[in-house]
Amino acid sequence: MTEYEVPGPGASPDEIERVVVSLRRAAGTDPDRYLPELGHGLLRLGSLIATEPGRLDEAVDVLEEAAAVYRRLPEGHLHLAGLGIALQRKALALGFGFADRYEEARETAREAVEVWRRLVARGVEGSRAELAGALLVLGGRLADTGHHHEALDRITEAVEIRRLLVDRTDGTGRTELASALQELGVKLGEMGRQDEAIVHLRLALAVYRETAGAAGGRTVGDLGEHAMAAFAVGRTLIGLGRTDEARPYFAEAAALHAEIGAREPAAVAFFDHVFARHGYRVTYKGGILAWEKIRSAPETTSSPETATGPDTTGHPDTSARPDPAARPGAPGTPGTVGGASEGPGTPDRDDTADRAASASAAGTGPTARTAPAASDEDGPAPTGPTGRAAPGPAGPAAFERIDHLNAHGLALAHSGRPGLAVEPLTEALALARAAAAGSGLAGSLSLARTLHNLGLVQAWSGRRAEALEAVDEAVHLYRRRLGTAPGTVRPLLADSADSLGSRLAGLGRHRDALAPATEAVALFRQLAHADPDAYRGELARVLNNLSIRLCDADRHIEALAATEESLELHRDLHRDDPEAHLPGLAHALTNLALRRARLGRHEAVAAPTAEAVHLLRQPTRPRPGNDVTGLAESLAWLGWYLRRNGHPDAARDAERTARRLRRRAPKPGR
Repeated sequence: MTEYEVPGPGASPDEIERVVVSLRRAAGTDPDRYLPELGHGLLRLGSLIATEPGRLDEAVDVLEEAAAVYRRLPEGHLHLAGLGIALQRKALALGFGFADRYEEARETAREAVEVWRRLVARGVEGSRAELAGALLVLGGRLADTGHHHEALDRITEAVEIRRLLVDRTDGTGRTELASALQELGVKLGEMGRQDEAIVHLRLALAVYRETAGAAGGRTVGDLGEHAMAAFAVGRTLIGLGRTDEARPYFAEAAALHAEIGAREPAAVAFFDHVFARHGYRVTYKGGILAWEKIRSAPETTSSPETATGPDTTGHPDTSARPDPAARPGAPGTPGTVGGASEGPGTPDRDDTADRAASASAAGTGPTARTAPAASDEDGPAPTGPTGRAAPGPAGPAAFERIDHLNAHGLALAHSGRPGLAVEPLTEALALARAAAAGSGLAGSLSLARTLHNLGLVQAWSGRRAEALEAVDEAVHLYRRRLGTAPGTVRPLLADSADSLGSRLAGLGRHRDALAPATEAVALFRQLAHADPDAYRGELARVLNNLSIRLCDADRHIEALAATEESLELHRDLHRDDPEAHLPGLAHALTNLALRRARLGRHEAVAAPTAEAVHLLRQPTRPRPGNDVTGLAESLAWLGWYLRRNGHPDAARDAERTARRLRRRAPKPGR
């Protein structure tokens, strides 16, 4: 080995550092030859010393130098990958040891994610797995700096990627998926969504248990992940008031802690730190006990079983977040639009232009309505919270005024004057913020509903950035209250999450839009399972919107699957009530044709288009309020597409129908 050759695995930090010193000198005189090897050496050195006590600050400097070297190199795949790993590991080290540099850690992690996205776009092998890891790191750093909603989005995206990477034949990738599910469960727990958190944490724990007897045994890092998952499940159960259920999970975590200590005594310090951060400690008998119980009862009175009893008083945070940088045994692991390249652009959009909000303006949607009425398309929508018998310090009159301003603003927007609607809703927002202080659930939901409605009219007025800010805050407020009143809040959160996806997409943030759109579908699935008559239509609507988000992100196969599911729901609804649900079925059929066109399935486009045209010829046709303009745009594009691909008769019918719909569309200002 020469003085410029970085030692292989097993080399000590001192050995690598000696080579790095030589490479720095050599790169100064011949950068083209020695800079790539210097970047590699610095990356190896920084990753190694990050695991040594007291050397985190040194590791950050070395990894920062590595990133600077990789930035100087040409953007080949290997050099970009080196940059991504250096940034990711620097973000890990900063997040673990430097509270005063959390914002720097967040921006470093964000840059790492962008690097891996570029590599994924280039089709580089292994880059999707690395992107998932980088997203998890970014999620942790976002949480550190209070950006909890964005953190949840990034972690959810990582879970989606890890799920797709699992090999269905041999199970490869399942432990990585479990780790991501664990992070998702932790984040949901931190946001007060314990019911959802427990589902993901138990899924992660099940995987760790299945791999316990794997050939070759498990590393200390694997044991640590398992221990943290068990502890997180126990903590989350306490948050749900299910103390007895939590005991076996604490016992499981304690047994794993003992096994880790027997194999690598120095490693238990990290787990003791996590337990202590959440108000627990490991007793001398090997149980996990809350500090309050330790202070109130002598340790000698507890058996190992009873020592695992959790603290029933609870804590603000409900689960442990293991930092990957400190995990024992590991320093932290780092399309084109088919059919639309010529001719008019594909009219891929939310097919109803926020139908739920539009219905609200008429007093029918799930947001801020004063009296329930039948929706003009998708059947009854969920009734908003009206239980304000004890609204708190604000008083009933304040809430009535807020409701009146909401209704007035939405009515203006529905009549084609969204610009005028902003003023009353802005006034309502000021009143709602004042009313929310000290008014409990009623005040929070009144504020969230007002923010949601203001975001909609701002979007319709072209004020997209302001709209995103308003709807994002509404989603955050609903999430905080979901555990308090799930039956009331879930439909409101689902609607706002769907709107948030549309707002992000409107700003071109198509990947970011996927997480809230997926969340909206998951929430409406729960609602439709419990009350199909009330929520099947809403589920069909948000599935369609998810398909658009997926299509915008070039995930066309998944987009097609979501559209097909939406179509089946619309068929069921149409069978039950043909007149009410004809517009929804027509939209769903045209969207199916659009999805197939995006995938280049030319021969499969004509049939759903023809079926939609046949429906729209029937005496009962959609009223102008049913987004006739959007339907006309879709059919016009499909007519162009069909003519281009050898279906002149179907094209002519689609174009004629589009022209008829355009004549019937609402005129501006009316």
